[in-house]
This record gives sequence, structure tokens and C-alpha cells, in this order.
Amino acid sequence: EIEVPDLKIHPVLKDTIIIGNCKQAEINCVEKEVIVDAVCGAAVLRGAHIYAPGVMGMLPGIHCGDTVSVFADRLGKCKKGLAKPFLDDTRFFIGNGIACMERKHLFGENLKPTIVIIRLRFLAHNCSFIKTLKFRSLPFLHFCINLPSIVCCHVLNPQKNECILDMCAAPGNKTSHIATLMEDKGLIVALDKTENKVNSIKKRCHQFGIRSVHPFVCDATKIPNSAEFQEQCNSVLGHTVSSESFDRVLLDAPCSALGQRPQLINKTSVKQLKSYPCLQRKFFQLAVSMLKPGGILVYSTCTITMAENEEIVHWALKNYPNLKLEPSLPVLGGPGLKNSKLSETERLCVQRFGPTLIDDCDHDTVGFFLARFQKKSANLRHQDENGFYASCFHDCQTELCE
Repeated sequence: EIEVPDLKIHPVLKDTIIIGNCKQAEINCVEKEVIVDAVCGAAVLRGAHIYAPGVMGMLPGIHCGDTVSVFADRLGKCKKGLAKPFLDDTRFFIGNGIACMERKHLFGENLKPTIVIIRLRFLAHNCSFIKTLKFRSLPFLHFCINLPSIVCCHVLNPQKNECILDMCAAPGNKTSHIATLMEDKGLIVALDKTENKVNSIKKRCHQFGIRSVHPFVCDATKIPNSAEFQEQCNSVLGHTVSSESFDRVLLDAPCSALGQRPQLINKTSVKQLKSYPCLQRKFFQLAVSMLKPGGILVYSTCTITMAENEEIVHWALKNYPNLKLEPSLPVLGGPGLKNSKLSETERLCVQRFGPTLIDDCDHDTVGFFLARFQKKSANLRHQDENGFYASCFHDCQTELCE
């Protein structure tokens, strides 16, 4: 049986409970097998159950209530609907669970993707299996989030009655945390370009009784020219949103996500990797323009490449004389990379997270990066702003995206 993992309050972040790894006996495979794709397998290792879209194969003869062994198809070799054992050497054993549906129903038409197919009971690896923890005394008073993301919100340090912009808010964990740090007093505009993701943010805020968050379906890079977004703001907030409207901006930028763990496979191409800094600079441009003089901007990614992290910081300091890089407190991560273009002082201002940066295995985290800036003065602006950015993006595409 899985033992309840150790729970303790973080010594620095007093709003954070650390959930230790699950401790369990060695798990043996059973004959009845289910194959899932690599994305589903990684999600299970992060605490999820198995839903219909992730299932690739299931042996005939499996009935509801049967114990099954779950394997992940790391390389995508398993064909959807496989009805015989998948014996590929690269398959990855996830753990054992209880079947909630039979094969004849699983691969039929009109199956709802929200239906749980397998409820995992035992993981083959000592991950924290969150779904097995029963916090009955704390309904909707907790949510699970990676440690660096918690640090990111504390580095932003939102204050009560401030106006906050969360530019890439989905799935809403950081947004919710920001609201709690503000005691739900103030205004948080949360953006995502996908309606389903915005709806998930709304649902989360409703569950926690959060009223300060106002999610909108909007591509953050199109804020200045989006009449639809301004109409939504006017309808919901009672006013439109203009430049230099926000006290603090969180830019958790789109990135290559190479720091996410666990990962069973990553199919990101070199071309895709090189495309991200261009996009991140575009988001950064908008973040600076929406920030009030004296305001705070936190830039973060869940990736490990220098081009998406230290080089973005170097580019920002070079091209925005009205931005000042500040120490990102509290410091729980490591400094920026030594071989980057950042000075020693600048390197110590940013934070990098990941297993190679922290010796203590108890503080091992996903790969993550964050930096905090302050907008110094309304009088220090770019000359010929539009022309500068057109040139900047052209250079970026030429150097990084070919």
C-alpha cells in the first residue's frame, strides 16, 4: 500500500506545504496491460488518472474493477486501438491501477474525453501521487503547484489594491496564487488566447471564491489593437485598458518547456527551439508598454535554454534603458549561467531552478527561470519605438529562426 507522504511547511514560503515522495513496496506487473501515450504517461507521474484520449491500447478481457499494469509508449510506435501485448523494448512501466471501463466502450464513438479509464493506485516510481491524498478537511483551500512557480509569485510581490496583468495565465495556478497574496483585494487581468483555458481559470477562481481575477480570451501580443478585448474590458471592468495601466506584470512566457518534469520524450525540433526567443521578445515588448513607471515586471519560463532566459534578460537591459534588473527575492534557486552575457551582479539577480543547480535532492525541482525588473521613469523611452521593434524582430528572425 502507498503510505501517506511526509507533509511539512516550507521553511521560507509559509504559504507552502511540501508534499514528500510516496513510499511504497516494489510493484509487480500483472498480465492485463494498458498502453498510454508518452504525454499521458508523464501526466500520470505528475499525479493524474488516465483519461480516454491518452489510451493507445488495451487487452481484450479487461473488465471494470480489474487490476491492470500501465505502460507508456515513449516513441509513439503503438497504434491506436491495439488489442495485443505491446512488447516494444522502449515501453515505460508507469504503475498499476484499477480499470473503470472495458475495451469495447473505450474505442467506441462519442466517448467523452473527461471519463476516467484507469484510476492509478500504485506508481512504479516514488512520485507524489496527489490523487491518492485525501485532504477532506481542506476542500478548495489548496492546489498543487511547482515550487519555482510559487517563488515566481512571491518575487512579483503583489500588494493589495494593485492592478496586475498576468499575460499568459493558463492554467491559472500562478493567477490564483497572486490573488491569495493580495488577499483577493485589487484587480488581476488574466489573459489566454484559448477559450477553454480561460474557462478553466474561471472555474478555478470560482472554486476558491476569488473575485479579483478577471480572465479574458485574448492574445496578449494583440492588446493594443484588439477592439474586442477593449470592449470586453469596458463591459466587465467598466473601463478600457491602455498602456502603462498596471502596477505589476507577470510574463510567464511561451517557451520550449524543456524544464518540465517528468518527460518521457521530447519532440521539439531545433527550428522550433530557435523560434521561441523571437516570440518572447514580442511578449516582452507588450509587457513593458503595459507597465506603469515604477512598476514591477517578472519574466519567467519553464525551460533551460540560455537563449530563452539569460539572453532575453541581456537583450532587455540593452534595449530598455528604463528597465532595471532587481534581485529576485526570496532566493531559492541558483544564479544565471556563467557563460552567458550577464555580468556577475546580473547573474546573481536572476534565478535558475533544476536538478543540476541544487545539491540537496530534497530541493530538486523542475527546470525554471525568472527575472525581476523595475520600470524606472516615464521620461526614459525608446526613440522611434515602432521602427526599433520592426528592426529588432527582423534581426531576431534572421539570427535565430533560420
